Amino acid sequence: MENRLQHFLLTIALAGACATPCAKALADADYDNEFVEFGLSAGVLNIEDFGSELSLGASLTVKASEDFFLQVNYLQAEAALSSFEKSQGQLFSGSDRDFQHYDLLLGVNLFQAEFGREGEPNLASFYLVGGVGDTTFGGEQSFTYTVGAGYQWAIWSNYLIKLDYRDYFYQTSLMAEEKTVHNGHVSIGMSYVF
Repeated sequence: MENRLQHFLLTIALAGACATPCAKALADADYDNEFVEFGLSAGVLNIEDFGSELSLGASLTVKASEDFFLQVNYLQAEAALSSFEKSQGQLFSGSDRDFQHYDLLLGVNLFQAEFGREGEPNLASFYLVGGVGDTTFGGEQSFTYTVGAGYQWAIWSNYLIKLDYRDYFYQTSLMAEEKTVHNGHVSIGMSYVF
């Protein structure tokens, strides 16, 4: 038992000693180390049974690698009266009419490309995202699944323009018996990479 423990500790020490010069060489190299981006967006949210509303959102993205990233999003919109409410009376009012959503998504860049001037290429990519979050609307708080796709392109070295589609789906009993609703969201935004 002691012999195995010594071998294990010796292996870790040897790996650490080898990794230190490699880490120094990587730190000295001129690599693009911008892996965090913050963005703001505006779009249209289709709230099922209510209509399409203007939405505002914010996102924070951390790139795990060239292909994968994690993204945290916040979105809000205010619902107008539904067609049912226009004929039968308002179901709820005040802050219950505010649609608020946040989620944590895992994304993968599928098609990445470079285009533009020589020496300073602009990067672009098509990506897919999926994850879970929480939606508050109509006095209900619902566990939400999110799937979507997007396209981003760098207009300057640190600025990205993004065009996104998301589908937020969750269980609700707001209008009738419990059912699954799908709320589609299309947005355009700008992100700063730092």
